[in-house]
Amino acid sequence: MGVLQRFERRLGGLVEGTFARVFGGVVQPVEVAAALQREAADKKTIVGRGRVLVPNDYVVELGASDAQRLGEYDAPLRRELGAMVEEHAAEQGWSFVGPVGVRLEQVDDLATGVFRVRSAVLNPQPVAAPPVAAVRPPARAVPPTAPGPFARPQLRLLAGGAERSERVVPLVDDVTRLGRGAEADVRLADSGVSRLHAEIRIDGEDASVVDLRSTNGTSVNGRPVQSSRLADGDRIGLGATVLIFTRGR
Repeated sequence: MGVLQRFERRLGGLVEGTFARVFGGVVQPVEVAAALQREAADKKTIVGRGRVLVPNDYVVELGASDAQRLGEYDAPLRRELGAMVEEHAAEQGWSFVGPVGVRLEQVDDLATGVFRVRSAVLNPQPVAAPPVAAVRPPARAVPPTAPGPFARPQLRLLAGGAERSERVVPLVDDVTRLGRGAEADVRLADSGVSRLHAEIRIDGEDASVVDLRSTNGTSVNGRPVQSSRLADGDRIGLGATVLIFTRGR
């Protein structure tokens, strides 16, 4: 039995068949589930050798009529859609940077039976430190701890240079290769980008971008470079693609 079939069976048992009546002739849950699978596949990113990252935050935009119909079933539907995304990712060997969440939002410009899906990669909030005991032993020198897995730097990929972020790529490896070809760790769908265009190198707290003899070159903040150290907020240009380098939060 496939992921979508298991999803339908669980959903049908939640409220003893009322979902079938609610969704008759309008947005069908299995259509939303299939759209979430496609969204994950479209936004998947190779972030390291053998590791594929997909979004963990999904928003389903619905017209007013569909949103009102779904109001009573919001929580169980979102829960089952999230579980379906996790199952599908597990079957494909994909991973997330944090818990999977699905939200339903009303958008007034959508007609009944029409919906849209958008997604993002969201890191979980840092866990609060436990309270400090009232009495502590004498202070002593403690070596600094290494940053956690979500303190690594990131790249924000902008769609055609627009300020709206297309996706976020955590830099989990010391070297991340950028390019259009299958051998790149982060693939960019841009004809102006070479198959292996540039690479981001992480060395402790230092980061740099190195051009790999690309056809159209690499720039940092509009200046052509062969190699350049990166600071928080630097804009890396490859073809028509803009990537913003940010320090991990």
